[in-house]
Amino acid sequence: MDSVMAHMTDGVIATDRRGNVTIINETASSFLDHEPDDAVGKSILDLLDIRDDYTLRELLEDPDDLVLDFSTKEHDLILQAYFSLIQRESGFISGLVCVLHDVTEQQKIDQDRREFVSNVSHELRTPLTSVRSYIEALSEGAWKDPKVAPDFLKVTQEETDRMIRMINDLLTLSRMDSGTQKVDLEMVNLNELFNYVLDRFDMMLKQDDQPEKTYTIKRDFTKRDLWVEIDTDRFTQVLDNLMNNAIKYSPDGGVVTARLLETHNNVILSVSDQGLGIPRADIPRIFDRFYRVDKARSRAQGGTGLGLAISREVVQMLGGRIWVDSREGRGSTFYISLPYKPYDEEDLWDEDN
Repeated sequence: MDSVMAHMTDGVIATDRRGNVTIINETASSFLDHEPDDAVGKSILDLLDIRDDYTLRELLEDPDDLVLDFSTKEHDLILQAYFSLIQRESGFISGLVCVLHDVTEQQKIDQDRREFVSNVSHELRTPLTSVRSYIEALSEGAWKDPKVAPDFLKVTQEETDRMIRMINDLLTLSRMDSGTQKVDLEMVNLNELFNYVLDRFDMMLKQDDQPEKTYTIKRDFTKRDLWVEIDTDRFTQVLDNLMNNAIKYSPDGGVVTARLLETHNNVILSVSDQGLGIPRADIPRIFDRFYRVDKARSRAQGGTGLGLAISREVVQMLGGRIWVDSREGRGSTFYISLPYKPYDEEDLWDEDN
């Protein structure tokens, strides 16, 4: 009994031979939301709410481990219940001990993992099925038809590219999860880096004779040069991502506003669009892996469903945070805040020398 009692993050309940509670520790009473005085004398079947599924005899004869779900709307709680018998040397059973172990986090991780695997399978199966059917059509003679063959090949190439992008994204996330993602930190002028990314989006529009969609990028930057320690490649990927999304969800001819300012000890970057906005219910999940507000649309545009998840991981790796403010029908603004210590030009100059 002492060894059982030692692990006090667990709930412990002891009963007499009729299954009525004789001892309950604080953890168990808070798990089960019962005052200890109310619990004592109650049948363990009622306390654990298992009377419909088990009899006391079953618990005594075959004390199996049970997984019990006590989740409410407010919070999740899944407990594993381990039963053992209080037995005298003569073999007489004088009661039961039940240890309640909180497995909510573990169950959640298992559930997330199952969902993740099923999502990856689904996301890869769709383009693979499509590629296979085009290749079958080509090998059955469509390659001879100059009207359709180039289109069929183009689709297989695009779908293959998308799968490769997704595999690369998955590998990036996997490396971040296992902590093996290398971070190359350097002091970077954020005004210049952000302008460089935005110039590229301006240029893409100029070079496209018949763009699917036109947009204007409005810049609202502080005059002060902001030097921040970041991993340039990773952070550029995040900015690309936010800009791609803003343009993707902007109306034709819309304005995308890019802002950069500093507060007392943070740099805040933001990208705003005038698009459809994100439904309030979706906002908490927008940075989850494979979560898409508009599934059909983002798939059609070749998204992997991992961009924002990677962005969040990168920003957190750099000690910052990323969040979104959105109103349906009015557009969305994504914010990134990074830790910032104001530097003078001389400080940078001294460091280089």
